[in-house]
Amino acid sequence: MIKKRMMARSRYDGVMPSRKAVIKGMIEIQDKAEVDGDTWYVVQVNPRVCPWIREQNKDLWYEHIDQRWYKVANTFDVHEKLYSMLALRWS
Repeated sequence: MIKKRMMARSRYDGVMPSRKAVIKGMIEIQDKAEVDGDTWYVVQVNPRVCPWIREQNKDLWYEHIDQRWYKVANTFDVHEKLYSMLALRWS
C-alpha cells in the first residue's frame, strides 16, 4: 500500500503545452481559418516585424481588430502566402 502511494506521488501531472505555434519568439499563431477558400492566420508578432508586414501587399494582411473595433497591438490577419514569407524571413 505504501509503495502504491509513493508511485502515485511521483507521477507527472503537468499541463499540456499550448497549441500556439511559435517561431523563435518572433511569430505566434493565434488562430487559423478558411476564408473564401483561402487560409488566413491571426498572428501576433514581435514589434520589429510590424513594419515589414505593413510594407507588404495590402491585400494579404489586415490589422487585427477586437470586438469593439479597436486595433490589437502587433496582431495581424495574414494570408497563407504572406505567412509563408513571414516564416521564411523571420525564422
